[in-house]
Amino acid sequence: MLRRRTARCALLALACATLLAACGTPPGPEPVSDAARAGGSNEHGLARLRNPLEGDAAAIAAGGALFAGRACAGCHGAAGGGGMCPPLVNDAWVYGDDDTTLYHLIREGSMAMRAHGYVRGDAEKVAGDMPPFGGALSEQETWQLIAWIRANHAHAAPTEPATR
Repeated sequence: MLRRRTARCALLALACATLLAACGTPPGPEPVSDAARAGGSNEHGLARLRNPLEGDAAAIAAGGALFAGRACAGCHGAAGGGGMCPPLVNDAWVYGDDDTTLYHLIREGSMAMRAHGYVRGDAEKVAGDMPPFGGALSEQETWQLIAWIRANHAHAAPTEPATR
């Protein structure tokens, strides 16, 4: 069982690496539309963001389709219940649950989050590094995914971090 799981993880990691090589990796924080700016900076120096698509039914539906079709389900489980990466249905978050953190985690990946000064929480023991999907998703698609996560899971309300 463990060997099969290890082999699946290695195969999935190879698939992610192939996807990233095809899509490219953004060099750092990307410009974000004015509609998403919430004002100020978080404790890591990133501009505070707020999802401009929050609660939008069409955006939520589009986010669900993206989750199912863009490799998210392969790591986080078909309904977000977890797998080789953390579940999205509980209140435990590896780096935090605010819009700024989720946006940059999806777009830039775990390594960039640590480079920004984020420290991995130990609440989730099952967690591989999140690859950056900024080259594969538009800003709007990223917000659609976050809208879907919030609309379909117990932790719908983000915790706003302190501002600088």
